[in-house]
Amino acid sequence: MFQLASGRTRVTLGALAIGTLIATASLGVVRAAHVSPLTGHVYGCSSGKVCLEGDSSGSPNGVEGISADTNGVLGVTNSSIGSSGVAGIANNTSGYSYGVYGSSANGEGIYGGSTAAHGVYGTSSARGAAGVYGVNTAACCGWGVYGKATNGPGVYGVNNATGSRVNPGVYGTSSQGSGVEGQGPTNNTGVLGISETGPGIAGVSGSGTAVTASAGLGGNLFVGEGQEGGECVMDAMGNLTCTGTIQGGKAARTRHRTSSGRHVLAYASESATATIEDVGTARMAGGVANVQIDPGFASVMDRKWYYVFLTPLGDTRGLYVSLKTAGAFEVRETEHGRSSLDFDYRIVAHPLDAKDDRLPDAPPLRLHGAVRPPPG
Repeated sequence: MFQLASGRTRVTLGALAIGTLIATASLGVVRAAHVSPLTGHVYGCSSGKVCLEGDSSGSPNGVEGISADTNGVLGVTNSSIGSSGVAGIANNTSGYSYGVYGSSANGEGIYGGSTAAHGVYGTSSARGAAGVYGVNTAACCGWGVYGKATNGPGVYGVNNATGSRVNPGVYGTSSQGSGVEGQGPTNNTGVLGISETGPGIAGVSGSGTAVTASAGLGGNLFVGEGQEGGECVMDAMGNLTCTGTIQGGKAARTRHRTSSGRHVLAYASESATATIEDVGTARMAGGVANVQIDPGFASVMDRKWYYVFLTPLGDTRGLYVSLKTAGAFEVRETEHGRSSLDFDYRIVAHPLDAKDDRLPDAPPLRLHGAVRPPPG
């Protein structure tokens, strides 16, 4: 049986109904032409509320379409004023329901394609909700949202909110894997974040939902891995560990806390070549001192060369290094002096695994293959 609805009037069409049906309702006259092609039924109308309506007051589906070889339900519109081929609306203000729901056993649950605009477009005005939200419950190796492009960003997100709060254009969360993961081909960027006034990319680790989440709550803030085996890891405490060389600007600075609790920045020393240093205090007796180099420091320095600088802590004719070996050095007083006194020493060596180069040329700092999205 088919039911044709107009306003509050319901007209039942039997299986043998043929011809033209005219139903009068509060919205006017609805004219539905009933024709019977070889493969189904077509209802045409030019006014009123709907041409064909399915109304369910219980658990059955309002309208159901089933097909063995093509679309179960097909919606087409030629409108140029923003109408949809298929529109799904959930009106209930309590509980939870979907405007449009798609499920598939062997393909995409919902697939969108376009030759002129977005393939899938989602918008939300609810606080804390997403315009597009994806969930994957597989035991391994799935994505909540997956984007792929041949000449641009695979996933591109924009947030136009104002204020001091962090409002990401793209937000990803995972209980076991990566919150956001990006992969780019040769000479291209896996993940690119751009912001006019806030962070280009913000990472949060732990159970907190704000960027100010307490440190030490869980996993790493950032993990980067290269195909050649290099990696960089920033843990929840903000500690950065990299297997390669870390390059920066004109000067490296470190943050320290004073005895009064004030934070200050200190500049790191610079050298024309890679160096490693150690300091200590030793004592000379009768004008001679044999100083053993700390075994841990000796194991990481290049023993072919190192420098020793001396500072006497008392009156003396002068001190000099008379002998250097791989694990020790000898200090004597000048002019055959026989003083007994303490002295400070500073050892500057070359790291065992560092390159023996001086002031190497720095490669240009750039984002390989990064594509800045168009405005808007």
